[in-house]
Amino acid sequence: MLFDQAGGFMTPEMAAAIEKSLDAAPHILILIEEIKEEWDKWDSKDGDVDNQLTFDNFYVGFMAPYFGCYRCEDTQLGLKAIDMDNDGMVDWIEFKFYLIWAGRQYPEVKNSQDLLDKAFRFGLIPAMKDECDRIRGKS
Repeated sequence: MLFDQAGGFMTPEMAAAIEKSLDAAPHILILIEEIKEEWDKWDSKDGDVDNQLTFDNFYVGFMAPYFGCYRCEDTQLGLKAIDMDNDGMVDWIEFKFYLIWAGRQYPEVKNSQDLLDKAFRFGLIPAMKDECDRIRGKS
């Protein structure tokens, strides 16, 4: 997540280029599709299937195993960190970016849960910590 650490933002063009690089990893694409199916279940909960999850739904659907308290400051700052376009929602493209990254870094993942775990533990959580530190003025 070099762009994030350097103070930049992911653009749709960057996301498309990264996704294109997965052409040689069909196994990872299948796992991402499985995660997308779960995403779609949570996406429909607000009555509007728009590839965006509320912070509440993202937390319950994906983030809770890694952050024990929804209302805690670190969790709220972490949710803001994954909200790269600052619209108060977690977009599929924002989340998928981390899944693609995890698939490239850990191509040996066996299933979608393993891919999620790698994405959170080694991608999202460090990026969230960077964002929390930046917001708190520690970097």
